[in-house]
Amino acid sequence: MKEKVTLVDMEEETISLIDDEGNEKDYEVVIRFDIDNKEYVLLSEDEESDDVYAFLITEDEEGQVLMQVEDEAEFALVAEAYDELMDEMEEDDEDEGKTE
Repeated sequence: MKEKVTLVDMEEETISLIDDEGNEKDYEVVIRFDIDNKEYVLLSEDEESDDVYAFLITEDEEGQVLMQVEDEAEFALVAEAYDELMDEMEEDDEDEGKTE
């Protein structure tokens, strides 16, 4: 995967990306969220894949662009935010399952 890819089509569940060589590929959206006024998206090749790619959503003259998160400190920040979101979602699911 290249460092910079152009965002072709962003639907709720799938993102099509074109790399610097012109190759287009669809990725599943795992989750999209903001950290400190920066928007991130986590993508996976498919539901069975354990590989997840973190991208920062930015804008340039061509429109929205995804920049792969390669900085270790930034990746750790994204991973921590993702873990917190997942923990919150699990707690919400547990709370909904309880009856009074």
